Amino acid sequence: MTIAAKEAGRTQPRVWVETLWLLESLESATPLREITLQRGLNLILSEPMEGSPGHGVGKTACCQLLRFVLEDPQWAAGTPLRDELCYAMPNGAVAALVHVDGEAWTVLKPWQHQKRYRAARGATWQQLATNEVNNEHDAYLRTLDEKLANILPVRNLPGSNQAIQWQHLLAWCSRDQGSRYQSYYHWRIEGTGFSLPAQSPALLVKIVLGLLTDASLHNELKSKETSLGQLRTRIASLERRPADLLAHVKHQLATVLGVEESSPFRAASLFDETSLHGLARQQIEQCAEELQQNRQRRDHLEQERLAVLEQQAPLRQQQKALQNRIAQLQAAISGNNTEVERLKKEPEALQEKLPLLCVPGNRLMRDCDYVRERIDVVQLSSIRDTRERQRKNEEYQSELRQQKQFLGELEQKLSPFDARIVSLTSSLDDNKNQEITILGRKKNLETAIAEYDDYEGIIANPSDWQELTALKNDEVTLDNEIGQITLAIHHQQSQYAERKQALRDAADSIARSIPGFTWGNFDCDKTPPFHMGPMHSTTYGVLETLAGDLVCLLDSSHSESSHPGFLLHDSPREAEMSEVLLWSLLKIAKDNASTACQYVVTTSTEAPPAFEGFVRVRLHSRAEDGFLFKKRIGMEVRPLDM
Repeated sequence: MTIAAKEAGRTQPRVWVETLWLLESLESATPLREITLQRGLNLILSEPMEGSPGHGVGKTACCQLLRFVLEDPQWAAGTPLRDELCYAMPNGAVAALVHVDGEAWTVLKPWQHQKRYRAARGATWQQLATNEVNNEHDAYLRTLDEKLANILPVRNLPGSNQAIQWQHLLAWCSRDQGSRYQSYYHWRIEGTGFSLPAQSPALLVKIVLGLLTDASLHNELKSKETSLGQLRTRIASLERRPADLLAHVKHQLATVLGVEESSPFRAASLFDETSLHGLARQQIEQCAEELQQNRQRRDHLEQERLAVLEQQAPLRQQQKALQNRIAQLQAAISGNNTEVERLKKEPEALQEKLPLLCVPGNRLMRDCDYVRERIDVVQLSSIRDTRERQRKNEEYQSELRQQKQFLGELEQKLSPFDARIVSLTSSLDDNKNQEITILGRKKNLETAIAEYDDYEGIIANPSDWQELTALKNDEVTLDNEIGQITLAIHHQQSQYAERKQALRDAADSIARSIPGFTWGNFDCDKTPPFHMGPMHSTTYGVLETLAGDLVCLLDSSHSESSHPGFLLHDSPREAEMSEVLLWSLLKIAKDNASTACQYVVTTSTEAPPAFEGFVRVRLHSRAEDGFLFKKRIGMEVRPLDM
């Protein structure tokens, strides 16, 4: 039975490792070990034998170093290998001859000094170790991405829009032994670096196999689904809001009323007044009564204040007139003629009252001798006679003393009026503050009742809530749009029918070549995508994962596949799979893996004679040179820290 990819377009893998060198130091003239690999199947064995159980000799370390030279940032994650190497061989390094898209690169990587990573085209590892050639390590990194990741028909993962990198592809093609091959989309115990690890691996596999060449609909679907999720969160929040607000209003009302929150809002009967609604109505009526009483009290205070002001007004007028007269006399005595003239024009001055009627004398002020005598203030500077000036000055001084005495007596009469007005004004301010407090309490109670009624109405008739109705209409619209996009994606998948059938045929062919299985299937929309039957157990789940990887590897030469053509399986038999099934699967790889791919497998089982030509290295623990590094490397050989 031969499994070959139809429409084969490649004759060599996009990436493969030809040689791996282990160096004890960069100054070493010869490598500690050289492992030569080929295209097709490559076996790294540690067969059980007397004195060597087949474990702990370096198979997994070899796989990790292959990942290291292929620039896997997680090559040692979850294991002590880097620490063990740095302790046992602190100056050591790994070198490799790596082919990327037909171009040979020599790579040299010390495990202790990242800054000393080196790579070059057309050079030997010795030239890299001695810096005889230019270091092109950055160009090597770019080449891996450009030739292996950037060739994909979709460059960003749908949903997350995360850029696909070479490390994502390498994780699929070189599963951690620790993942135990239990899940087809689980590649690294420490994680693969996907921002959406639940869906990104399956999408990456589709893209690589040529089953997703246009992600626009998927991106639109993800955008719509995100919007729908956000919208439903808003709707759920909005639907909860009336009940939450109802409870909040009830809590606030119970606090204001000073009763238990468990009290019912509405009365159970017409005569039940213990409800929050009934108590609130009672307090609203009480507030109305208090407002009425408060306003009556304010009216009384205002009337009393006006009466006091009326009684005070004549005295206040006299006070102002006396103050003006005193000021005129003081200005005249000091010779400030300008101030005298200004004071005469003030409303309180007697000079300004001459046109008015003097009620006691029943005549105009200007005709009253007393008034005229009082306003006769002569500018002393205009009197030339010194004796006359002296006489007038004494006369003004005498009148000034008299007027000040009158003013003092008048202010004593005004004092009780002032005190009463201050008291009444303070009472009026208190009255206004009380009214504001009562009005606020009344409004809060009325608002609480109104809001409770509103929220209760919304809960009873949510369709009347325009905001919620609009959002639910948007939800229906988005749901319909998602359905249309999903349908369009299903229609789009029809263009991949022939491609899917080819992969199904390959899966079926591999399944039929394994004892006990009569069919195999591939469905990229299911997890796992590869199935074999009729038998099934945990063991067969591992087998399905391995067979699925092999299907993709053998298909890598297809013109529509972007698979790197490289596959690394570390100790798959140890993942609860029988030797018979393992060698049946590897026979398929032996018979069908052409020069267009490279498959590296490590195992601790004895290889049948037919596989002898595919064994690249045998490791054992009977002697030091049987270990990968020609000596035991591990934490158990380190001395205890004291």
